[in-house]
Amino acid sequence: MSNRSGYPTRTVLTLLLLCGATSPILAQTAPVPVPSAEATASTHDFRSFNWLSDRNVVNNAGDEIAKVSDFIIDRGTGRIEYAIVKTGTTLGMGGRAVAIPFASLRLELGGKDRYVLASSVEQLKAFPEYSKEHWLAIKDASEDKGEDNNGLRTRLDADAASPSDPYAGVLNSALKASFAGEVIKTERVRTSQFGEQVIITVKGKEDTARRIALGPSWFVNATSAAPIRGDKVEVETLALPRDPDQLLVATNLSSGTRTLRLRDSSGAPAWSLKTRDVDGKPIAMAYSRYTILGSLSGVSCDCRGEECGKVNDIIIESGSGQIAFLSIDPNENLLGIRDTKRLLPWSIVTVMIDRSIRIDASKQMVLASAETPSTISTLNAGTHADAVYKAFDVPHPVFAAQKPAAVSAVDTQRDWAADGTVLKSIENGTRESINGEVLDLSEMSFDKGIRAAKVVRVKMSSNGGERLVLIGPSWYMDNQKPTCKAGDAVKLDVSRATINGKKYWIAHSIECKEGRVVLLDAKNVPAWAKN
Repeated sequence: MSNRSGYPTRTVLTLLLLCGATSPILAQTAPVPVPSAEATASTHDFRSFNWLSDRNVVNNAGDEIAKVSDFIIDRGTGRIEYAIVKTGTTLGMGGRAVAIPFASLRLELGGKDRYVLASSVEQLKAFPEYSKEHWLAIKDASEDKGEDNNGLRTRLDADAASPSDPYAGVLNSALKASFAGEVIKTERVRTSQFGEQVIITVKGKEDTARRIALGPSWFVNATSAAPIRGDKVEVETLALPRDPDQLLVATNLSSGTRTLRLRDSSGAPAWSLKTRDVDGKPIAMAYSRYTILGSLSGVSCDCRGEECGKVNDIIIESGSGQIAFLSIDPNENLLGIRDTKRLLPWSIVTVMIDRSIRIDASKQMVLASAETPSTISTLNAGTHADAVYKAFDVPHPVFAAQKPAAVSAVDTQRDWAADGTVLKSIENGTRESINGEVLDLSEMSFDKGIRAAKVVRVKMSSNGGERLVLIGPSWYMDNQKPTCKAGDAVKLDVSRATINGKKYWIAHSIECKEGRVVLLDAKNVPAWAKN
């Protein structure tokens, strides 16, 4: 079906959505208004990374349940996506570190200066474990065998797969063109539906200039091929039919020997693939999108080909979880100055997969930048922060608070949740009771991201045969008082389940001489999902 303009109706609707106020991709992007000092003071709360990563975490009752140690950020936007918190040995977890959605934390100020997490101890244990080994396993796509022993890869993969192509279905692959010139402007345009997109303005022959959309910032900025102001580039593009602003969409971008491949000849985005090649090695896309914030401390910065110092601190707007500035120590031996720290806006920072940092500014611009105040709260007044953005000719960002995420809502997506993979596999009409003797208790592993379970092996009274029964996830059962031991008489209510194509028995309840424990209620809601 078409309208009077000749466009298919679906295409018109897509273009209208893309041109809307919340997704100004196809229309000329208006400069973001700079807030007044008064507005900034009332809405912004700038904190250093060291301060934010040294906070206790308490539950609603005020009981300390963990301590923040680091954050996982989107490399493009600089937004904190997950907080890495370390639980205490008092929780029976041996100091285990887990990754929890940053939006589920609430920063409580006014003397206490701590995070509040509406979570029980058991729910906290359900979050995916974080360790250096887990993180490196996510990075190494060549070792990916489809397993996810702790669930972190599953969560990050799901986040990285969120819609990020504003032009799906509207590109005309027949309208190919090439454009060469100098990059005179780079923009990171925030959209409500497609994340942060990079758009560059290239000035060509006869002073012609074209705006060219590249792709999501986390993908574009992954390698040294990411363009910065002053680069000479050649860009292969596709056109948007009848776009009044004549925006082009890049498929490939070359700058000297560097090449950035963005789309194939039909317009399909490269970032939709599961992995990408970096220096001839496959890199998992989840890892490509995210990095550990603390790993940026002390990293050397490249300023348009010259070393210009190291990251001394990272300044974050706490309400949004958004990086606002890097504080750079410009290395007195190289630059001839003492320990004066300089502020750089995050919007000119590119963090590559190998943690290298490129700054879209010259060394001289860095030296002329505003000093990092000794008291970070000075930035809340507005004028100091505004001076930094103006010095680098970039707009003042909008620090939008993240939508709070309920812990219960997050838990419902987990493998052992009430509507997760395991419990949804229970087959109706297969429930029965078995009696026998406990032979032993052990642990069983699964593949495809399902976490290990505790199992009991029972010698059945009815026929002398043996049966293995899943009694619950290991992360939960390891922290419960043992109900049975080898040699005990046992009674179990069980049902059949098919997990990853294999048949199992799952316990609804287990009864030994220590008493009866209900693991799944009448609606199959598990004990580990309850406070």
